[in-house]
Amino acid sequence: MDVLGFEKLIYHYEKIEKIKQGRPQFPVNLTVSLGNYCNHGCRWCTVYAVQEEDVRHADFDRFISFFTRAKQRGLKAISYVGNGEPTAYPRFRELINQVGELGIEQSMFTNGHLLDRYRDEILQYFTFARISLDAGSTPVHDAMHQVNGHFDKIVNNLADIIERRQDKLPTIGIQYATHQDNLSDLHRCAGVASRIGADYLSVKPVFNWGGGANQARIDPNRLSNDDIEPEVIRARNDFESPDFKIFYRPFQIDSVAKDRNVFEYDRCVAGFFNLNMYETGILTCCSPHKVEVGTIDADLGELEQRIMEATSNLDLSKCPPSCRYHPMNHLVDTVLNPERGREFHKNFL
Repeated sequence: MDVLGFEKLIYHYEKIEKIKQGRPQFPVNLTVSLGNYCNHGCRWCTVYAVQEEDVRHADFDRFISFFTRAKQRGLKAISYVGNGEPTAYPRFRELINQVGELGIEQSMFTNGHLLDRYRDEILQYFTFARISLDAGSTPVHDAMHQVNGHFDKIVNNLADIIERRQDKLPTIGIQYATHQDNLSDLHRCAGVASRIGADYLSVKPVFNWGGGANQARIDPNRLSNDDIEPEVIRARNDFESPDFKIFYRPFQIDSVAKDRNVFEYDRCVAGFFNLNMYETGILTCCSPHKVEVGTIDADLGELEQRIMEATSNLDLSKCPPSCRYHPMNHLVDTVLNPERGREFHKNFL
């Protein structure tokens, strides 16, 4: 099964039933920002200016209190991602140990430079870690992430975790945000990922919105699917194996080129599966629309009601064309509304 796909919805069919019945429910996953500080300065970063102006960190006790209450309500997993680098959070080790003791699954999106500080905790508690590498060599990595010689340490950090893990857990993936300034290094990155035993490489485009592009820290991305796909195919031919996959979603490029979502559905249900939690304590059910549904101090029953109301009122015409939840919404809509007549046969033909 595609580990980056939304086929995992089959494990949560009761949530789809509740959506059909119009019943409130608590999300499965929290996407958590622990702060806006980052030790890298990726040129396309959408919050780079905020990091320069005001460094903020999450309130440890409030976060743990919310996680504890949310676990009793149905929370199953936490993904550390967001405005800054999660491993730069001052109390990261203490946090992940307490979350682990609560029995909540954990994962993170990270630049990988500080992973060696938390190696044992990652091996014990994490289900996956995805590393934003965006290069296959030191010069390109330095240029993309605005650092000085971090590439080899990051690769060594990953190799060490992969060598020490048991039963291929945590899953280790590498992400490659593709731009005309680093496309030539994609093949080399795939080779590095394959050599150290990573589980997958995820290729996506650098998008032309947000803080990075608006501040002219990087030129607008001019790549098309015709530019990227041949490099993906070449890397697959040379490095893909039963143990190493290369994922690429052409719909992200196609949607941006057409300036619209290429999937058809009439409601976003992402808020029933994922909630975004920021270092300020604010909760949103949709990050692009910044739809606030409360704070981490809110009554959870009221929070569920606000999520249900918000997901019913989103203006989908304003959604970013490459939103990662478009395929999930399309899949849920297909299950709940088979009469729409999708292009495939439903009865195993």
